[in-house]
Amino acid sequence: MTGQPTCPVSDTPMEPVFSATVLGTYAVTYYYCEICGLLKTEKPYWLDEAYREAATDTDTGLVARNIGNSALLAVILEGLSVEKGKFLDLGGGYGLLTRLMRDRGFDCYTTDRYCQNLFAKTFEPDAHFSADVLFAFEVLEHIEDPLRFLTDAFERYGCKTIIFSTLTFSLPIPSTDWWYYSFEGGQHITFYQPRTLGCLARRLGCNYHMLTADHHIITDIDIPGIARLVLSNAHLRRLYSIYVGRKRNALSKTWDDHLRMKERLRSG
Repeated sequence: MTGQPTCPVSDTPMEPVFSATVLGTYAVTYYYCEICGLLKTEKPYWLDEAYREAATDTDTGLVARNIGNSALLAVILEGLSVEKGKFLDLGGGYGLLTRLMRDRGFDCYTTDRYCQNLFAKTFEPDAHFSADVLFAFEVLEHIEDPLRFLTDAFERYGCKTIIFSTLTFSLPIPSTDWWYYSFEGGQHITFYQPRTLGCLARRLGCNYHMLTADHHIITDIDIPGIARLVLSNAHLRRLYSIYVGRKRNALSKTWDDHLRMKERLRSG
């Protein structure tokens, strides 16, 4: 156990709320911020061990989640009228989401320091890369200091819009049988309420929009009321997705990327 931490979002002291065994070995204290609602572990000294494998064995929903996220992103990007932009998936894992987005016709790239890019090779940011929108699916719960993480990402890639997923909670603090703690994997170290994400957005000079308990947007873009209504209503999103799906069918980059890879192989 380490000393009492300061909340990375509100800059106020956090209080211990419970302890749990992480990775089947380490007794870890979890702390809570009364000001913004953030819940996090003590200093995560076990992460090198937790990331020996980028994807945990218990993440059986990885493929289905990426397929669902690609469909949702298509709707969001069209709804925000940024569909012609350039996109970067932070913590993109094996590159599956980027491949799916490119198959839908979006100019998407991926980066992940912990995981080998298998499905979107060469579609990675160079030193001068800039983006119109960032993605971060199942990333923020892995981040010790989300304010610094997002500040650095916004500065590095030249935008202040991020579409992301992380499962939020409401009070009371979830009991230790909440599956999202993922004690056995050791990679989930920070947990959010919607009000936490609102506070985080304000610190970044942005607005926060909650789509579902899992999906969120932090942006400095002024989203029109009709777009907010469509994106936040599950029924309207489903209807809009039919239009988006038909529109995107003819825009796929699958074949163009295939030709691009063949040319790359020829040139050595």
